[in-house]
Amino acid sequence: MKSRYTLFTPGPIDVPDEVLRETSCPLVYHRENAFGELYNALTEDLKEILAAPNCDIFLFTSSGTGGMEAACANVLSRKDKPIVAISGKFGERWFELCTSYGIEPILVKAEYGKSIEPGQIEEALRKAPKSPVILTTLTETSTGALNDIKRFGEVARAFDACLVVDGVAGIGADYCPQDEWNVDVLVGASQKALMAPPGIAFVSMSKRALARAANSDLPKYYFNIETYRKFRDKNQTPFTPAITILCGMKKGLDMILEKGLQHNFQKHAEIAEYVRERVHSMGFELLPERPSNALTVAKMPPGKDSTPIIKEIKEQHKILFANGQANLRGTIIRIGHMGNYTVEKLSKALDILQAVACSDQK
Repeated sequence: MKSRYTLFTPGPIDVPDEVLRETSCPLVYHRENAFGELYNALTEDLKEILAAPNCDIFLFTSSGTGGMEAACANVLSRKDKPIVAISGKFGERWFELCTSYGIEPILVKAEYGKSIEPGQIEEALRKAPKSPVILTTLTETSTGALNDIKRFGEVARAFDACLVVDGVAGIGADYCPQDEWNVDVLVGASQKALMAPPGIAFVSMSKRALARAANSDLPKYYFNIETYRKFRDKNQTPFTPAITILCGMKKGLDMILEKGLQHNFQKHAEIAEYVRERVHSMGFELLPERPSNALTVAKMPPGKDSTPIIKEIKEQHKILFANGQANLRGTIIRIGHMGNYTVEKLSKALDILQAVACSDQK
């Protein structure tokens, strides 16, 4: 079905035509060499983008939440007491995953719109059992806040902690070199800055994380990393993968690497700065104090509801921005600009946002 609107949401994103064409590729059998070549090439591209040459990458046919569950189920054990850093809805998801396995974490919280301070992590580590796990978020999609993963990694290593990061929204838009920053597990997905449709999650694991996985006693079947490791040696997945999405994802990664990683991150920084300037020019404030380059989150002035604004823009102009989640619904507008966006493309969308959202201003 033809899209009824252009996406300016923080995932899924507006996928490039070149990537969509690749998802129409002829199917190959996932036990043949042709698929093995695709799998290996894709994971090698991911290692370059993640700056993770010493990590092993596992692909899952699932949403990003599936990748988060895979991380929990494999690095945690029943008696663990992990630290969960919450600064938005996706930090809360780590907490929900822990409790679904009967694990009670230590919570570190920041007000929505704020980032977690590294000192909060350090304070929690001093109270935690030996060799704990930290579950946190690179880019908090619900608020647009960016966490200081580099400092988190330094603190984690000082306490021999395993650092697990939800990078679903940030990977490819916000710089996060996995090996250099001591990230033991980095979770990502296909549908954001990597410019592919939804359907693939991945987990990139350090040798330290794999050692924990080998001793994990949590129940798991579909997300069992030990099973995936055996099939990874043959460049296969244990279960039938979303082959056409993987083809599209490979094209998206190639497009990023062809232009260069430095160019990619610089482009995201420049676009983010442009959108923030436009939002300020409309008289709106930003929600996050330390904003991500993946999305911009604008606060509505008192008495103004973002819900009818988003609805009008979608219905009248065929452009979709994202509303807030839970208690933020109606109070913010989230503007996605990760992956397949340019200043020119965003300029037109923001002109419409300004015309609709500021129509009653003199």
